Amino acid sequence: MGPYYRATSQTTGSFFEMFYDYPFLVLVLVAVVAGVFYWQMKKSAE
Repeated sequence: MGPYYRATSQTTGSFFEMFYDYPFLVLVLVAVVAGVFYWQMKKSAE
């Protein structure tokens, strides 16, 4: 447990801990954000 646990709630801490346990979730999150960004750009171009 890092020092960030002191300033955040246990729920937020376990949320960040999940990314340490499953690093591929970071890739999934980045892919989703990039997909939404691309969809918005494509939608506004029409």
